[in-house]
Amino acid sequence: MSIALIDADSLIYRSGFTFEDKTTWNEIGLELGTSTVPDTSVTSDLLLSKNAIDAIIDNIKFKTGCDEVELWVSGSDNFRYNVMSDYKHNRTVSRKPLEYDNLYKYLLTKYGAKVAVGYEADDMVVYLKTTHPLQYVLCAIDKDVLYQTEGNHYNYNKDEFISVSKEEAIRFFWFQVLTGDTTDGYSGCKGIGKVKANRILDEVEEESLRLYSGIIDIYGDKVLQVYEEAGLNYDDFIATCRVANMHQLTEINGTFSVNLFEH
Repeated sequence: MSIALIDADSLIYRSGFTFEDKTTWNEIGLELGTSTVPDTSVTSDLLLSKNAIDAIIDNIKFKTGCDEVELWVSGSDNFRYNVMSDYKHNRTVSRKPLEYDNLYKYLLTKYGAKVAVGYEADDMVVYLKTTHPLQYVLCAIDKDVLYQTEGNHYNYNKDEFISVSKEEAIRFFWFQVLTGDTTDGYSGCKGIGKVKANRILDEVEEESLRLYSGIIDIYGDKVLQVYEEAGLNYDDFIATCRVANMHQLTEINGTFSVNLFEH
């Protein structure tokens, strides 16, 4: 029986924010112009948030047919901050759910969630699914986790299964290097949107009848060329590759470390 391998960071945010209530006490004053700064308060229901987590996990088990779950959450450290100083900088103005710490502890105590230290939960679940494809059903909501990983996965936010081939996983990585990811706050190659990125990758595939194995493949040289034509340099290119790449974990005798992407 396979194990439902859950990228659980999103569970905390989804359940935590769902059961928050925000009240603006001077709404009329803001409308009339007599007040300029909102006077707001936020309350949260911890019990309902915990119940929501339980319900999501129960649904994951039901949909995947798995009796067992393995949850991973991110710790305080992340190698990507050393690669790109403004990685996820766009999230600094946002906040965590009020009950973030309590829900984090809830996952640890009730479900035995494991903590990824020095890297993200994303990296670990991708590593485990890639290394042990028959042992796990990958359950996540982030597109880089789902689409950079070969196999059949469950998106518990959209309540749908997706199937990703090895070639599609490789291509999606390079697609993100070109376009960037606004959710994670890195911009990719300036001037390259989804349409242009796909056209570039299509042209590469037309020039080669096969994709090479591994994450370093036929796309890399062309993508680097596109970066240079846009006025960017190799350092810009390699930094983006390293924050985008979900396949940088290695394991030796049970010890995990980050092996940064090289081209």
